[in-house]
Amino acid sequence: MTIRRVVVDDHRMLGELLAESMSAEPDLRVVGYAPSADTDVEALLARTRPDVVTVEIEDAGDAGTALLARIAGVVPRPRIVVLTASAELDRMVAAARAGADAWLSKSAGSAELATTVRAVCDGHTVYPSAHLGAVLRALAGGQPEAAADDPLAGLTRQERRVLQGMVDGARGPDLAAALHVSVGTVRSHTRRLFLKLGVHSRLEAVSVARAAGVRPGAHPAE
Repeated sequence: MTIRRVVVDDHRMLGELLAESMSAEPDLRVVGYAPSADTDVEALLARTRPDVVTVEIEDAGDAGTALLARIAGVVPRPRIVVLTASAELDRMVAAARAGADAWLSKSAGSAELATTVRAVCDGHTVYPSAHLGAVLRALAGGQPEAAADDPLAGLTRQERRVLQGMVDGARGPDLAAALHVSVGTVRSHTRRLFLKLGVHSRLEAVSVARAAGVRPGAHPAE
């Protein structure tokens, strides 16, 4: 299986050098580039349909978080690996909530990046081990204060669609077909929404969704 990757990086030359250094990996292929400020990055992703997007973020601030959320909203949703010099926990949590599947130091070598890309495509979440527990706990219970009355406020569009499918009684393969993604991607969305809702099973997730007003046959809010 070849993993298709789009590189979002303001330093295209460096991105191309990194891609060249990974060219010995037969299962990884770069299918597109875009600068971080590209206002039409969604069109590139829709056209190239990558499995993963590596996003270089200089300061991992609000603009970076907004970019991650835009990428996470693309259908089919690619996996997202953040490359940054930041090691701030609050930035990691914000990135995870926006949809980032991995957080990797820009000082990492091409071998570590290749390993991370493969891991997220297999459905894993990759954050620095010293901060992973805190990130997962924040996703499980730490919704923004303004959204405290809405337990679903932290879910991405795809996660809401998966949750709606659960409420409708759909199983993994049916959800994958409806969303035009793999069963593994559905599992990944499921694990993430379980963490965000603080639940451990489909039954609990459906109970939370029904209590929040989600009904069978509804269309998740965009």
